[in-house]
Amino acid sequence: MIKKTYYIENPARLSLKLDQLDINSSVSEEAVTRNLDDAGMIILDHAQISLTLPLLRSCAEKNVAITICDESHLPSGIFIPMSGHTESGGRMRSQVESSKPLRKQIWQKTVAAKIYNQAMVLKAYGLSYQPLIHAMPKVRSGDTSNIEGTAAAYYWKHLFHGELDFRRDRFGSEPNAMLNYSYAILRSLTAKSIIGAGLTPFMGIHHKNIYNSLCLADDIMEPFRPFADARVKMYIDENPKLLCEHELSKSMRQYLLGILNTDVRLEDQLRPLQVSMQIVCAKLARCFEDDTVSPLIYPVYE
Repeated sequence: MIKKTYYIENPARLSLKLDQLDINSSVSEEAVTRNLDDAGMIILDHAQISLTLPLLRSCAEKNVAITICDESHLPSGIFIPMSGHTESGGRMRSQVESSKPLRKQIWQKTVAAKIYNQAMVLKAYGLSYQPLIHAMPKVRSGDTSNIEGTAAAYYWKHLFHGELDFRRDRFGSEPNAMLNYSYAILRSLTAKSIIGAGLTPFMGIHHKNIYNSLCLADDIMEPFRPFADARVKMYIDENPKLLCEHELSKSMRQYLLGILNTDVRLEDQLRPLQVSMQIVCAKLARCFEDDTVSPLIYPVYE
């Protein structure tokens, strides 16, 4: 089921009223209500937004993620339920007890899928992509040779080759801020989907930073990043003056949020990206239960 994203950018008080999201905003004389059962994510992008505990409880029960943004409008935190699946206990146990070889094979498949999608993004824009296709068979279990890093260097050099000597840098010039925003939205969606599949986002298959509570989300979102890259590329090609701006405008943020409902091909079917993410995380849970990488499949860019 396609879930809605509610984006709130004005001072407001959010509460629960008759099992609905009740929004009392300073810019509207009357309160607005939204169906929480239809919600997948609520994004809060203003310092003067408050919300009640009953609303938080209801969001947890309905597996609705709440994402908060910082002063630069970039998502900086996420509230997700502790459990989103009836079999979460058993699935988390399978995840924790999964073998190192299995995790390395999952990472191998994840990296290969990411590189393939990067290649297809370059191909879609008429850019040289064959070196990435040639790199895919070189990805070994655990990607011990860091083919992912080599492919990324080639990918970024060519994707934005005309944009002021672009370098992918979290704190760099545009379009880095747009990429950061898109990835943060994907990260929130991935974490929510992982919880919904009965897994924990804290234990990754590759990322292991003790200060990172969403290691598995950072792993699984990798093949989805090129979809966000392509959306950013399309926007700046149509709005070249963007590169002179220093912060994300409202129109940019609204456009980038559309990544959640972008149609992607998964198992020969076009599905919204958010639905595909749920399927991928459910298949990942099966990998841990069956001790085999075969169930896992990622969407392909076309």
